[in-house]
Order: sequence, then C-alpha cells, then structure tokens
Amino acid sequence: MDEVKSKLTVFFEDPFYVGVIERKYKKRLEVVKVTFGKEPTDGEILEYLNNNYSKLKFIKADDTYIKKDISELSPKRLKRMVGKEMKKKSISTKSQDLLKKQYEERKLEVKSKNREEKKQKEERLFELRQMKKKKKHKGR
Repeated sequence: MDEVKSKLTVFFEDPFYVGVIERKYKKRLEVVKVTFGKEPTDGEILEYLNNNYSKLKFIKADDTYIKKDISELSPKRLKRMVGKEMKKKSISTKSQDLLKKQYEERKLEVKSKNREEKKQKEERLFELRQMKKKKKHKGR
C-alpha cells in the first residue's frame, strides 16, 4: 500500500490568507495552492480539506526535487531536520517553483480558452451579418 505524507502551510499573502499543501506520494512531490480569504480557523481548514481534498489539482514536481527517504537517516540527523522544520515558517523553494509552474500553465490554458471563445464569437457575428444580407436581398 502506498503511503501519502502531506504538509499544510498557511500564511498571509496580502490581502488574503493562503495555504500551500505539499504531499509526497509514490516518492513524488506534489503541490497545490489554496486561497482562504480571511484568516481561517483550524476548524475551517479541516472542513475545507475534508470537503475539497479530492478535488484539488496537485502539480507534480520533477524527480530532482525528491530527497532521500526519512527512514534512511540517522536519528540525530532526523532530530536536527525536525528542529529546522519547526523553526521554518515559510513554504519551501521547491513548492514556490512548482506553484510558479502551475500558474504559468493555468495562464496558458486561460489564454487559449479566451482565444477560442473570441474566435467563436467572431464566427457567430459573421454568420449573423450573412443572414442579415440574405434577408435584405430576399426583400427586394
């Protein structure tokens, strides 16, 4: 059975509170960014995750981001790593890179969608003008 490890970091990104969910699944790192709006309570975060976790679109990291498995580390090193993680409040650089990549991909999707809608609108208007011309010519 595959093991999934998740980490949620909530921080204030003016003007909203944002959550970054990092999960390690099948030795791959995946990240998603969630905007909460006003400061969420623990209950609101838990409710959001329970209702929407399966709908979240995680973006996969390259294999270069994956570090060694934790079970391979010595207990002292693991303790030091945990201490550093507890002191660190921000999201990781890996996650920031992945979120930037996800943003760029979405931007391209929206751009192509808008281009397609504009093309369809122009075609529809052209057809309406053609129908108007045909009606005008029939009336003579």
